Amino acid sequence: MSIDISINYNINVMKTITKSLALILLLSGLFCFSQQTTNPLANTEWKGVASIPTPAEVTFKFNTEDVDLIYLGMVIEKMKYSFTDQGSLKLVKIIGKSPCGTEEEGLYKYEITDDTLKFTIINDPCVDRETAFDGNGYKKVLPVMTK
Repeated sequence: MSIDISINYNINVMKTITKSLALILLLSGLFCFSQQTTNPLANTEWKGVASIPTPAEVTFKFNTEDVDLIYLGMVIEKMKYSFTDQGSLKLVKIIGKSPCGTEEEGLYKYEITDDTLKFTIINDPCVDRETAFDGNGYKKVLPVMTK
């Protein structure tokens, strides 16, 4: 009789431990998932006109951490981008042909409406970048499907 009670007790303890571990794993997974922020620009391309310095059609090709500014099929500027706590977009030149310095951080409000990306200046010490991007709309380039 005492063996049956002991076995039942051990089974109940194991069930309780298993349920507790499952709950801990579920909660930690939810916590980790809620801490991740989505990047709406990662792995997207946007085409439109920028003043570089005269109006020209360009493409912004966003990766996960940097963006290539493409003109006539060539990367003319590579910038690192990140998001602020307020949801603004920070741009910093890595390499390129613009007169912007690699220490000058441009801060922009960005807005995606339907298939259009728009930048609005918040603060940018590089006047040429501000002139090139501020207020312009860029249409999303849809990925080409291959067979």
